[in-house]
Amino acid sequence: MSTLLASPDESATVGLYLSTLDTLSCKQLTQLRRDIQVGDATKETHDVVGVSFADFLHFLFHTCQSYQPAIMPDTERSRGPADLMPFAFGLAAIVASTKWYWPTRWLISGAPILTFVLLLGASNGYRVLNAVPIVLLIAILNLTYAVASTSWLLYGVFIFITYPTIFFTCLCQFDFFARRFRHGLRRFIRQLHFVNESVALFDIPALEIDVDVDGLMVIRGMTISLSTLTVTAHGIEVGIKLAKDLEVAISTETVVVSLFRGIHISDCYANIKGELDEMTFGELDENDSEDEGGVVVESTPLLVAAGSRSRRPQYHRLASIAERKNMKDSAPKAGWKSIRKLNPADQDANDEYDRLLKYIVDTNAIATCRKSVAKKGENIENDKDRRAAICSAMQSTPTVPHPPKRSIKVTTLQTLSSPRTRSFLHRLPMLLRLLLNPIAYFHPVKISSITAGGSGRQAAHVLKTKLLKEYSKDDRELRKLEKRILRWLVDANFVVELDEVSGAASVPVNTAYEILASLRFGDVLAYRTLEKQVVQEEVLRLAGADATFEIPSFLLPHHDHILPAKLSDQERSELEEKVAHADGKPQQMKAAHELEQAEKDETNMRLSAHVQLPASCSQELLNFAATLVKASKIVEIEKDPEPEPSSHGIKEFGHAISKGMKSGVKHALVAGVINDKWIAKMVGKVVRHLEEAQGDLGWMGDIPIKLGIYRLPEGHPESSKILA
Repeated sequence: MSTLLASPDESATVGLYLSTLDTLSCKQLTQLRRDIQVGDATKETHDVVGVSFADFLHFLFHTCQSYQPAIMPDTERSRGPADLMPFAFGLAAIVASTKWYWPTRWLISGAPILTFVLLLGASNGYRVLNAVPIVLLIAILNLTYAVASTSWLLYGVFIFITYPTIFFTCLCQFDFFARRFRHGLRRFIRQLHFVNESVALFDIPALEIDVDVDGLMVIRGMTISLSTLTVTAHGIEVGIKLAKDLEVAISTETVVVSLFRGIHISDCYANIKGELDEMTFGELDENDSEDEGGVVVESTPLLVAAGSRSRRPQYHRLASIAERKNMKDSAPKAGWKSIRKLNPADQDANDEYDRLLKYIVDTNAIATCRKSVAKKGENIENDKDRRAAICSAMQSTPTVPHPPKRSIKVTTLQTLSSPRTRSFLHRLPMLLRLLLNPIAYFHPVKISSITAGGSGRQAAHVLKTKLLKEYSKDDRELRKLEKRILRWLVDANFVVELDEVSGAASVPVNTAYEILASLRFGDVLAYRTLEKQVVQEEVLRLAGADATFEIPSFLLPHHDHILPAKLSDQERSELEEKVAHADGKPQQMKAAHELEQAEKDETNMRLSAHVQLPASCSQELLNFAATLVKASKIVEIEKDPEPEPSSHGIKEFGHAISKGMKSGVKHALVAGVINDKWIAKMVGKVVRHLEEAQGDLGWMGDIPIKLGIYRLPEGHPESSKILA
């Protein structure tokens, strides 16, 4: 500062500048400094004291972060005898409790303590419920105690409410108490980053999925806001191995859970990977999953596979964060210690939180692919086209780009409680419904968009191995069709985008009703993108879609007591009789289907799906569909066995020759006469009429579900329910 001042007059003038510091915010100072630098300020402002005011503001800008002006009350208030009232009241209450019994009971209730806290806050110039007069507030508090003291039950409830109220009142009224509380939380709960009214966690152990399928779920950071009752997860990455040669990668930047208000998910990207150079868990053996014997474990096969496949530098560490040590134990305490701990100072914790959050945002796979798409070529102005290009670029990224060093398994979480506790809770199915009902009702899900993509090479591989097989070697026409099909698939990625997704569910308390779930999509698009180009081709577009699911309530966990009984001999005979005496063909087919499902021990989930018109479709997609249909028909003919000459007689031999001729004629008609391009062109003319049509096209049907996995063995201790 001394380098700026040249004389006492200049010092006085600069002191006048400093006196205005309390009236200017950092944002205002920044804007003023920017105006001076670009010449917007007046000449008189530049040089008032013989030194540049811009230089002074430059100094002021760098020092205002550490400068904290004293917060003064709006009006000067002289201290008087009224300020001693809280201490006089507290002393009187203590003295009275030493002489009489009733003040002791009053003191234990917490009413005089809360009164003292309110009086102390009022004397300091700030208290809770400032709109209510302090005398009225204290009168209501003690009158409530007088009523509660007449009953031991009300007295206990009063104590149960009063002491938490004292704590939160002190937290709101006294800055010193709030600072000490945050400092104590940072020392006591070392795995948390606690600053102001938010709790943040970093380096969270991954959730290892080991039930039915293998997978890994990573949450890179989490922020819990206590004032808004909001939980925000940052950098979510999920990888699931569906089969030996198939896995899916799901990632999104943020998931915001607003308690009792809803769940909002940012743009979500999913990629289906089916080749070893794309897969992360492709070489993972099914027998690799083993029980390490701890709650939080490290170096599991899934973590090792994700770490070795991750195409990124070693996990970046901020300079202000100490290097993580190699921890060998797998105890829960060690796992919680691995979560990031930050500096206790408020400002340092804020800066550290901002740096960690910025690093997560800048290094996630979505942001990386967004930058690579922008560098490849022209800037894509349409958000939907940009999301399709990003999803196509994410096809070559690792399934889980940022795996942590530790994980916790789903099966471990399921066994944290004792078997007796789990068995007792399983006998209370109504408790589960009472819990799920408000959760489902108050938390509708909104997703900005879902963009799913897959490689055309994988689709070509599936068609060649499952449909075309070896038939094309001996058929010239089929070879031509195969080349056209593979040419359209191999060099491209295919992306489906669902925009403005909203979902809601309803779980009934009464099992007489069914579980209802609905999904709505604002816009549905399909793209074909070339791997070496940014520009993508839109091949299909729908105005919207929706789906509704009706699920029987007995499919909820631990509701085996209301499952339909297995088919008995008497019920079988009744159903067979119903089939035999059905009135008409439709009723007969319906009864036969019910009998078949009862024998298989199945139930149905009802699905209703609709697409909204108008719709548009590219001619290339129609050409591909017509070629695929024609190839499938030729393969279907090729599958029929060739007629072999029979030695049983001339009649049988004639039938065989006739059948072979019919097959050959049919093959010739399909391969030569039917022009798939002409058919695609005719279908395209019909589809163009759908671009102006209005309405819905829908389908409703049943999805069978096996009930065997939901049934408990006879005599199981959980079979008898307490609260069904």
